[in-house]
Amino acid sequence: MNKTEEYILKQYSGDPLWFTEEVNQGNHVARIASVISNRNYLAGRHKVLQREDSHYKGKEFIVRKTILNYAKTVIRFHNTYLLGRPTQLSSSDADTVKTFNEIYKMAHYDTVDYEVIDRVNKFGDAYEVVYFDEGMIKSKVLDSSCCYPVYDDCGNYIAFIEYWTDAYTNISYYNVYYPEYVDHWSNEGGDLYLVSTDTSVGLPIHYHNFSDEDYNFGVSLLTDIKPIMDDLEDMMSKLGDAIYTNSMSVMPIAIGQRIESSIPADAMGYVLNLDNGDFKYASATMDYNTIKLYLDNLKQMLNDIACIPSVLGSSTSIANISEISMEILMMMANLNADETKKWLNIGFAKRFEKFQKILAMQGIAVTTDVSVIYNVSAPIASSDMIANLKALKELGAISTESIMEKSDVISDVDAEKERLRIEKSTGGGAENKGE
Repeated sequence: MNKTEEYILKQYSGDPLWFTEEVNQGNHVARIASVISNRNYLAGRHKVLQREDSHYKGKEFIVRKTILNYAKTVIRFHNTYLLGRPTQLSSSDADTVKTFNEIYKMAHYDTVDYEVIDRVNKFGDAYEVVYFDEGMIKSKVLDSSCCYPVYDDCGNYIAFIEYWTDAYTNISYYNVYYPEYVDHWSNEGGDLYLVSTDTSVGLPIHYHNFSDEDYNFGVSLLTDIKPIMDDLEDMMSKLGDAIYTNSMSVMPIAIGQRIESSIPADAMGYVLNLDNGDFKYASATMDYNTIKLYLDNLKQMLNDIACIPSVLGSSTSIANISEISMEILMMMANLNADETKKWLNIGFAKRFEKFQKILAMQGIAVTTDVSVIYNVSAPIASSDMIANLKALKELGAISTESIMEKSDVISDVDAEKERLRIEKSTGGGAENKGE
C-alpha cells in the first residue's frame, strides 16, 4: 500500500469518491478563497469602493473612490525582472541541453516560465502539468483557483485534485491525479461517474515561494502590499473630497441682522452694512507639509516592502547615476530575485525529471543534471559588461560559451555556436564571402 492509499484509507475509509470531501476541507476552502480575493483585487475591486456616500449642501455627495492598481506594476516588475528574458540551460551533457532546448522552443517554455512566476507572485502557488501530445512534450499551468494539492501528515505530496464547476451548465469536473495515472470524473447527467483514466508522468509540479505560515504552500506578494495600498487609496480619496468641499466649494457665511430687501441685478459698488455683522467664507487650510510627509512615507514603505527602487516609480529624480549606485538601488530587487530562483529551481528540477521519463519511453536517454541560467533584466552598462567578460577571457577564467550565455547581444547560444561553426568551416565570415 502506497502513501496515497494509506491517506485515503485513514482519512476517508477508502471511499473511492474521497476527493469530493477533500476539496471541502477547511484548509483548501480558505486557500481558494484567498486566491479569489486576490483575483478580485487585481481586477480593481478594492476596499476603497466600500466608502459610503454622504450629503453636502443639501444634495447627495458621491465620495471619491480612488483606485491605485499599483500592485499590478509591482508583480509585473518582479516577473519581468527575473524571467522577462529567456532562460538558458547548461549541463555537462551537450546532447541533453540540445534536446531540452528543442523542447523549450517547440512548446514555448519561456511563456510557461512567465506564467509560473506570475501565478506564484499573485496567489502564492502555481501548478504545472507536463504531458506528451501530438509528438511534443508540453506543459500547462493550471488555474490556481481550481487546484487542490494533497499532502499527508508528514508533508509528503501524495495526490492532486483539479476541480471546477461550469457556470453555465452547472456541471462539476474532477481531474484526480495519482503518482502513476489521472482519473477524470464528471456529474453530467446527475450522478458522478468516471469518464476516463489516463497514464501520467507524475503529479503536477507544485511551485510555491517560502512562507512562514505553511511550508507546503506559498504566500502572495499582495499579502504585504494590500494593507498599505488600502490606506493610501483611502487617504487619497478623502484628500480629494477635502480639497473639493473645504477649499474649492466653500460655504459663504453672513453673520448679523438679516436684510429682507434686494439689490438690483446690475448693481455696481453697493456695500452691505450689517449691524454687528460679519461676512466670510468657511474654508479649511490644509497642512501641506503634514499631508506630504504622510503620503511620501506611505509610498516609500510600499516600495520598500515591494522591493522596488523608488527611482523606477518616478518618485526620485536621477541624473548621471553610476553603475555602482544603480546596483545599490536594485539590491532589494536582486535579493528578491535570488530567493525566487531557489524555489523556481526546485520546480525546474522536477520538470526535467518528467522530461527524462517521457523521453525514456521514446528510447532517448538524457540526464537531469541541468542548471538554469537566468538573464536578469537589470539596468547595466553593456560596454562595461563586455569589457569585464573580455578581461576574464584573457585571464583564462571563463569559456567562450559562458561569455555567450551572459551576453545580452546573443539570445540563442546554440544557434550562434552553429553559425560560428559554419563560418569556421567555410573559411571566414561575411567579409571573406564578399571578397
